[in-house]
Amino acid sequence: MPDSIAVNNSLPVGSKELSFKRLSFNRFLHRLRDPIGFYEQMHKEEGEIASFRIFNRKFCVVYSPELIEELLVKKRTSFEKGPLFKEKRILKNPTSATADGDDHRRIRKLVQPAFQRKALEGYARVMIDEALQLRSRWRDGETVDIDAQTHQMTLDIIAKTFFGSDVHIDSSLINDLLESLTWSLTLTMLPLENLIARLPLNKNRQRHHVIEAMDQVVYNVIHKAHTDPEMRADLVSFLVHAKDEEGIDPALNDQEVRDESYVMILAGHETSANALTWCFYHLSRNPDARARLEKEVDEVLGGRPPTLADYNRLPYTRAVFDETLRVTPPFYAFGRTALEDCVLGDYHIPKGTVVQVYMRVPHRAEKYFPQATEFKPERWLGTKQPTHPRNAYFPFGIGVRTCIGAEFARMEVIFALSTITQRWRITVIEEEYPEIVKVMVYKCKNGLRCTVHERKPSLNDSVD
Repeated sequence: MPDSIAVNNSLPVGSKELSFKRLSFNRFLHRLRDPIGFYEQMHKEEGEIASFRIFNRKFCVVYSPELIEELLVKKRTSFEKGPLFKEKRILKNPTSATADGDDHRRIRKLVQPAFQRKALEGYARVMIDEALQLRSRWRDGETVDIDAQTHQMTLDIIAKTFFGSDVHIDSSLINDLLESLTWSLTLTMLPLENLIARLPLNKNRQRHHVIEAMDQVVYNVIHKAHTDPEMRADLVSFLVHAKDEEGIDPALNDQEVRDESYVMILAGHETSANALTWCFYHLSRNPDARARLEKEVDEVLGGRPPTLADYNRLPYTRAVFDETLRVTPPFYAFGRTALEDCVLGDYHIPKGTVVQVYMRVPHRAEKYFPQATEFKPERWLGTKQPTHPRNAYFPFGIGVRTCIGAEFARMEVIFALSTITQRWRITVIEEEYPEIVKVMVYKCKNGLRCTVHERKPSLNDSVD
């Protein structure tokens, strides 16, 4: 098999042909084991767009805001969600995260009310209560795994906001579901994925049992939503009762509600938990930023728990979150598949090519974010906000595909960060950068060990 694709004499005028060289076995393993290192090496070698081939499938990776704008906004109808999002072993229907075209428009319209202000007010109370419970369990000077703690807290928030406070669900079941979803998505990156999925592997058997158990919980909540005389305030119930006010599109059926719940669990849990862990990491490594956040929390909250009204009164806390997503975005890449031959910039993209967006390069580009490798939340405040192309920073996506749960995730982290910081100062123990899981998400592989020390708000000018 040749190492490159022959020149296509019928290219659109002025467009460039990509080589799509076949990956060597070692580079294929590099992509599988360390996608971040692979993507960044390809960027160094090839510039704003890199291309390669695995077996007969063509891939390219785009890094520049201009190409990202074309892919996700200007020419979005020429692409559909990438193969990772078309996985059918768990999800049986299009969802807000996986659908394209009219399916996406219909589902997003029906799901949107579940993330509007009325619903968010109820979710906020749960978020704050769970953060208060977490901070009440610590003792001064204790060593904790802050990563495990934030993941457990967000799992508890999901259990209550998605399924209702009167429904008991073991958070370990949600955690098992997340592992099964991740395994199913990982399969799509492997050759012979369908064969591997049918093998009697422990991960395949576990997926079957977990889905069976989770389906029982979800369908029980769906039944409650249909039969309870009063409107429930959990996400599943919002989805069950969602209607198109114009009367054009049909409501979600029960299986669609089930699939949407699964997608929300995957997206909502990992993004928030990992972002919160990285917030605490960066604050620990940057004591001036930590002191400024503590000062804001003390002045705004005055010793009381936060409320929904405080959400917009914590600008520096929000800036910490924004800067964390710039430096260490939990999800750093996603893909689209070309539905037709098309052109991005000057490059010809053949039909069927998987085009991947790698956001860490523009997020860390010096020309958009001076002192880009430094953690500087103040860059997001007032007139100091960076003047960059909108597609140089997009942790929740852009255009019509912007994450529908972005505000949920933002609220969750802001309330948790302010509630916990109000009482505790968290310090990372190890000096070395933590070992990282880089496949699918960017997260601490072995947790993040920290000490917690009770704060005395009257001493906010001290960072010792």
